[in-house]
Amino acid sequence: MTADQAIAMLDRMLLTQEGEDIVLTREDDDNNVIASVTCRARVDRTKADDAPAGIARSGFTLILSPTPLLAAGWPDGDPANIVPVENEGDKVALDSSDRRQTVVWVDAPKIGNRVVRINLRISG
Repeated sequence: MTADQAIAMLDRMLLTQEGEDIVLTREDDDNNVIASVTCRARVDRTKADDAPAGIARSGFTLILSPTPLLAAGWPDGDPANIVPVENEGDKVALDSSDRRQTVVWVDAPKIGNRVVRINLRISG
């Protein structure tokens, strides 16, 4: 499977009932939002036994496509920086809520040196 095929398949999945709208933000040290993008994600509640050691045992696991992040130039216009940063200023708001939860874990699989999917956990 090529990177383009993997991304297209994920995009189709997220546009169906599997996906919901979320807002991914990056905040500065004073908690001011400096970058924001609304995108589709698959959102699942994290079960206690699913969380890796050292990760909060509550929260949500999300699957995002790189497509909307690249299209929006998130966070700074450099495609090399589209992967959210854990335990820094990157946060996610679910269900049209203003409550932003911190990204605590990130995994970004690649095919041919291209990010094809972004897996992350949020808590807070």
